[in-house]
Amino acid sequence: MRRRPRTGRSVLVCPQCGSAKIVQVAGMITGAVYHCLACDYQGALVLEIDVPEDGDPPA
Repeated sequence: MRRRPRTGRSVLVCPQCGSAKIVQVAGMITGAVYHCLACDYQGALVLEIDVPEDGDPPA
């Protein structure tokens, strides 16, 4: 399976509101837990999206 080349950078976004205001609050043996500052979501599931070099990340 071939991977497509990356053309920018990747950003973590909240699965509920789509905001990029994500901070990691815990993580060691059990894995990472993230907190969204925009909608107060807290969990292990976040989305990683590719942002073009000339584009802006989600608000």
